Amino acid sequence: MANDKYGNIDELLSGAGSDEKEDNTPRRSRRPSPALGVMTGDKRPTSVTDGLKADKQKAEKALEEAQQKFEMEKADLLKALEEAKSSGSEGAPIVLTMPVTKQEVTFELRRVDTSLIDVSPENERIQEFLDEISLQDILPSIKKHGQQKPGTLRPTKDGRFELIEGSRRLAAVKLAKQEYLALVGDVPDADVRELGIIENKHQDVSPYEKAKAYQKQIERGEYENWTQLGASKGISSSHISRYRACVELDEVFVRILPSPSDMPLSYGETIAQLKKKGDRALIGKAQELLDMRKAALSEKTELPDVEEVIKILKSAVRTKVEEPKAWKPVVYKSKDGKTLKHSVTNKGATKFEITGVDDSQLEKILSFLTTTLKVDA
Repeated sequence: MANDKYGNIDELLSGAGSDEKEDNTPRRSRRPSPALGVMTGDKRPTSVTDGLKADKQKAEKALEEAQQKFEMEKADLLKALEEAKSSGSEGAPIVLTMPVTKQEVTFELRRVDTSLIDVSPENERIQEFLDEISLQDILPSIKKHGQQKPGTLRPTKDGRFELIEGSRRLAAVKLAKQEYLALVGDVPDADVRELGIIENKHQDVSPYEKAKAYQKQIERGEYENWTQLGASKGISSSHISRYRACVELDEVFVRILPSPSDMPLSYGETIAQLKKKGDRALIGKAQELLDMRKAALSEKTELPDVEEVIKILKSAVRTKVEEPKAWKPVVYKSKDGKTLKHSVTNKGATKFEITGVDDSQLEKILSFLTTTLKVDA
């Protein structure tokens, strides 16, 4: 019998060796001690939370393995496609195993008119942000050598196609006025979102685009709130707070960046803090930067990077802009009943209200004002 300062270990583990009489008094059931479970070799989860975490980790690992397998298969097949293109056998069937459903889908390598392609609503990337500046990492090569890496499409009704992954290449091909090279196959619905996520790992979407996608999932009822979404996706509460700040961003603050993907996660919080210091000045400076960006599209001038953009925005609210002061109305009266009321609103607008004048007098007043201010109707 093993004894130590904690008592009889054998009795703790098995309950054997007790000389006490059987006690039939009802007792409250107790949750097994985690330490005791380890000593007895019991590896069951000690709580519901632990069990859910274990299931989640297992599912994530299985999905990651499926993604890796899909990427490896696709990479190998793309090598074979290059050989097929050189031998003139473009259009030969190709079979890929999907990452979620595990179904085998047959694809054809085809060139498709870009006017027949619609981007999947599951694609997180906001297509309006894709221009010559944000695509400068791939557009010159596509213009010069053509599209080398195909995207993924699935056929829809009326001879159209849904783009599943490769929206940046699609935008670049449109700008280059070329046809779109794609693997075309009947991809199951359950795999559409995952294929888009796999593709975005090569050029990740911005925190703003991710935040908008998360918000859609909450609105669709996939998650009750941001807290639940964060717990499910393993996102910390501080990062969830930053994504929520990104959702509130005015789109102009995204468009002034060289590329949305350059945006730091803290960008939404930074802009929110600057707006408190001077909303009107900040919006004005953002509009100036946007005009610069639009001009750069045609003039090919160099734009400030994301760090410089933030510095420019910060400097806009450091300089205190004097707010216009409102004037209380001042009323002038004549002996024959004419009145002139003059005031300045809190937005700086000057107002005149005139009563008791005839049309000829009003015409003289208007003539004086238009001539003095050099304005025309």
